[in-house]
Amino acid sequence: MKDPIAKRHFRGVLATTLVAGTLLIAGTQGASATTISSHATHAKLKSILFVNPLPKYPQWAIIVSCLSKQSKALGIPETETGPVGTLNATTMVQEIQQGIADKVGAIVTFPASPAFIPILAQARKAGIITGTMYGGGGSATGQFNTGTDWTALGAEFVAPLAARSGTQNVALLVQAATGVGKAFEDGFVAAAKKTSNVKVEAVGYTNDDPAAAQQQATDILTAHPTVNVFASDMGTATTPVVSVVKAKKLVGKVVMLANGGSGGGIVGAQQHVVYRFLLQNLCGEGDAAATAAAAIAEGTKYVKQYNVQTVLAGLSNYKKYLAKGWD
Repeated sequence: MKDPIAKRHFRGVLATTLVAGTLLIAGTQGASATTISSHATHAKLKSILFVNPLPKYPQWAIIVSCLSKQSKALGIPETETGPVGTLNATTMVQEIQQGIADKVGAIVTFPASPAFIPILAQARKAGIITGTMYGGGGSATGQFNTGTDWTALGAEFVAPLAARSGTQNVALLVQAATGVGKAFEDGFVAAAKKTSNVKVEAVGYTNDDPAAAQQQATDILTAHPTVNVFASDMGTATTPVVSVVKAKKLVGKVVMLANGGSGGGIVGAQQHVVYRFLLQNLCGEGDAAATAAAAIAEGTKYVKQYNVQTVLAGLSNYKKYLAKGWD
């Protein structure tokens, strides 16, 4: 049963001594095979504004770098903006409003809260092309979307745990009880119920804030001493969880399934806490966003849903993926 202590919300928005070795597929879909025709005015896209939720975070830095390079290759000016420090949905909405006022050609962003639904609709009404990254799952979705099926990803995180011996008492750390966080949680919980050894003991909501993740991990281990696995769809939770596990001298007893390599997954695996870490073809995602926005403006076919390729990797195989722009 989930304990209410782990249901704390924070204001705002948005494992074992066995280190990762074998490659586990978390989802290998590339771009969706479904393309649709644009009804735009067949004009070249004049600009792209990327509203980055976490400009200083390594994974988002890869995405924006490749989006920028692809935009340049297509001859489209691209600019980036975003909140300083942790995720701030209010700031992001304000920056989208400024983009609308500036009459940019396209706005691409991560829909960090329900407020993105009306603001992106406002952009569309103003004739601006909209694209989302990791939308869906109850959150806003632009004219095109790149990212992951969060419910399916939650289910895939269960597979490597079900293959382990013994009971896996899991604490989930997600953004919030809505949107992509809820989709990931729902997928994980449903898949866990189909196993004989994976049980969700607690869920913590962090608003994608490392400080909140550290506090939640500490509180959960205090309230639920039987928890021996943390799993999160957020890269911001990795380093805090590893820190708490080490501080409580639980290395070898508590493991983690993490999101991302350079954001703490690789180091966490080297320290024998992270069991597997999710890697995504982030560079391909940035390319896809710029390409879709340009195609919509030009009135040509484009990919409405680009499913990013993903793997749950370990220390024995992650380098070949990082070399290709995955993280």
